[in-house]
This record gives sequence, structure tokens and C-alpha cells, in this order.
Amino acid sequence: MKRVLVLAGALALVAAGTVAPPANASGGDAAHASAHGAGPGAADAHRRPAPAVIFDGDVGPDPCDFSTLAMLHHLHETNEINLLGIMGTMPERSNVEVVDVFNRWYGHRIPIGTFKDRTDRGYDRFVRPASQVAHTMFPASRTIAAHYASWHPKTFAEVPDSVRLYRRLLAAQEDHSVTIMTAGQLYNIKALLNSGPDAASPLSGADLVRKKVGRFVMMIGAFGKPMTAADLAYYRAEYGNHPPNAFFPLTVSQHASSSNGVGAEYNAHAWYPGLTQGVFERLDRLGVPKTFVGNEQGWRVPAGTAYNRLSAHHPVRMGYYVNNAGSNLVDPHVAKTDPAYDEIALLYLARGRGDFFDTTKGRARFESSGTSTWTDEPGSRDERLTLVPGVNDDHSLTRLVERLVMGPESTWTAPVG
Repeated sequence: MKRVLVLAGALALVAAGTVAPPANASGGDAAHASAHGAGPGAADAHRRPAPAVIFDGDVGPDPCDFSTLAMLHHLHETNEINLLGIMGTMPERSNVEVVDVFNRWYGHRIPIGTFKDRTDRGYDRFVRPASQVAHTMFPASRTIAAHYASWHPKTFAEVPDSVRLYRRLLAAQEDHSVTIMTAGQLYNIKALLNSGPDAASPLSGADLVRKKVGRFVMMIGAFGKPMTAADLAYYRAEYGNHPPNAFFPLTVSQHASSSNGVGAEYNAHAWYPGLTQGVFERLDRLGVPKTFVGNEQGWRVPAGTAYNRLSAHHPVRMGYYVNNAGSNLVDPHVAKTDPAYDEIALLYLARGRGDFFDTTKGRARFESSGTSTWTDEPGSRDERLTLVPGVNDDHSLTRLVERLVMGPESTWTAPVG
């Protein structure tokens, strides 16, 4: 979820239906696995060992949260990543159910954890009420969980605390072998760093991260330039070309309110003063390399219209039309373009820079409010990911992202058990 919550008005909830739960679903189709992800970097990705990945993110207010979950499963199915676990950041209980719906849809049993640190008073004070507002305004997570209630997905009470799962997964891996991808707020990372020895490991959380994590890939921060008239024209052409589309004014408002050293990107703001600043101060001391993907990169990769080829109640497609309330009233069940914030970070994680990305060494600094500032530093261990200029002018990156999200055609409808 990367947007400023400025949309108000009528909300359209999709009526819950009944769908038979999958039995022994196989997930991706091997016959199509190599074809659906073809694109720059794919060959190199298949030659190198699949990175062990723990994904840590929020689910629901932004459509890209759902498409990223699908992309994770497809890359796991094709052995481009080894998905060790998925951690939820938000107190919204339907988020856990949705993550398990994706597990069942694709026939995987990826472990799920969620934030349950009762000692974090700031989380209760700031995050819980804000999350309630966000998931009321953008209710796709709740709607998808209700629609697939007959699948009896795992509930919040049934999954472990994220810290316990993090520690168990990290302790079982080789040193410096794990990539943690964050695509949400850093509540879980704070709790992990604060954790002490347990049955999984005698190490503190900070020492466990230092020993086991090889890198972080983090969709967080705003590092771009202030919005120009040319930017506005681009957003109108890419996001305002099929009105009404709430993601057009939301994208404009996000750019208007956040740039390098100005405002705060959503994940960095986190509804939690000092959280992001404090976490990065500790991560910087640990010395684990970090790749930053700012919100300005996602704006240039509009994605979503291809998802109308998915079944109407595919959780990805639902994420796009349920969270676009005004559009869903006029154009029911139609997915419209939204920035591919998280998907491009995941693409880089799995396939490297390829022909699409550049990286620049430097340092990101965060203020208590979440305001972020990037400074180039050639000798830094950290880097910022940017798109090669003009690389998506022909929408080739958009098409690749959409293919990786959609996967083989055999997964476009609910599995039959």
C-alpha cells in the first residue's frame, strides 16, 4: 500500500459468493511455467540459485498488494525465488485470510506470520485506528476474505506471531543467504530487531539478522523530483484514460505530496512517528546491504488492465476493482491501471537489473515523520533502484509485470478440487 488516503465517497462492496475450496491444488502449470515469465533477465534468473525470500508487507488498501502476492507465488512455482514465508504488517484480520486464499489458489503452503507484538504501544495507539479507516475506504481484503469464507482459510488466531516465524525461518537458513523484501511498514522488522533468544536461536534479533540476512530489498521512501506539468500529462494519459479511475487522482496526490526530502511516502510514514527512522538507524549499524525502491519508480509502470482476463472473482482482479469504488459503480468488475510499486521491486529481486533497471550507490535517511532523503555516495553498501530512462515508453515492462502476475492460463480461474 503506497497511497495517501485522500479518496472519500461511496464504497461498493462486492457481494460474497460461494466458491468450492480447492483440494490438492497444484498451483502453476509446468507446461506454461517457462513461457509466462519470458522477458529480459529470465534466462539469467534460471541459471543462478533461487534466492531464499521472506516477504513482509501489508495487504489490501493498494491493488498492487494483491498482484504482488500472485507474482510471489508464480516466481516460487518457477523456481526463480524460494519463498520461505509471508509476514503481514497490519492489524486487519482479513489480511491473514487473504494471504491463505492465495496459498490455496496456487497450491502452496507458504508459512504465514503476522504482527502480534502486544508490547508495542505505538502500534495500538496509531496504527490500529488508521488501519480501520484504510480498510473501510479500501475494503478489498475484507471482500475477498468474505467471498472465499467457504474455503476456511487460516485466521489471525491460527498463524504465529511474525517474530516467532521470522526467527524460526532465519535460524534454519545458511548464513547471509536470506533476502527480506519489505513492501509495507516496518513494524515486523522493529519487533524482530528487538527480539531476544528463543528456542529457534540463542542470538538476539539484531544478531540473527546480521548473521542470516544477505540483503534487504525495500519498497519504501520517496526519492524523486517534484511533479511537473509533463508528469501530470503522463498520469492523465496512463491512469486517467479510462475514467472514472480513483488511482489517477491518488497517484497525482502522492507525487504532489512526496519527493526527495519532501513529504512522506506511505510505507515510510507508517502512521507511526519515529518508527521508520528508528528501524533504519538500527539497520544501518548492522551493515546488511539494502536496495531502496522509491514510490516514484512505480508511477512509471502502470499495470492492471490485463487482469480483466482473469476470472471476475480472481483475488487479484477483485483487489483492483473493489478498491476502485467509484469505478466499480460505473464499470462493475473492471480492473484499471494502478502503479506497480511492489512488483518492480520483486522483479529486481528475482532477476536483477536486466535491461530495465539501474542502481546507484548511496544513503537513504528518514526523519521521524517518514520524510526520506537520498544522497549519492559511491562507496556505500546501499543502493537505489531506478528505471532505465524511457524503458517503459513502449509498456514492455508493464507487460512483463502483468505476465508475471497472471501466470499460466490454468491459474486464471479458481482451482477445482
